Amino acid sequence: MAKRKKKSKVQKRAKPRRGNSAKRGKARKAAQAKRVAKAKPAPVKKAARKVKQPVAPVVESVAVEVIEQPAPGVITVTEVEETEIRKAS
Repeated sequence: MAKRKKKSKVQKRAKPRRGNSAKRGKARKAAQAKRVAKAKPAPVKKAARKVKQPVAPVVESVAVEVIEQPAPGVITVTEVEETEIRKAS
């Protein structure tokens, strides 16, 4: 940090002393007029907000079973199962 420069000391003039003359009473300030209380407006009731019920997601399950007989005596069974979950709108 930079060093501060020292001020040169100059002799200051003394303030003239005030005379101690007889004190006279000061006039009092006029009292402010009191305010008339205004009627407060009645509090307004706020409408209660409706709480949304949580909506369950839609679950859709599909099961498909295919039985084929490509040739006599040969049986092919194909089974497919699918579950779909959709968000309810």
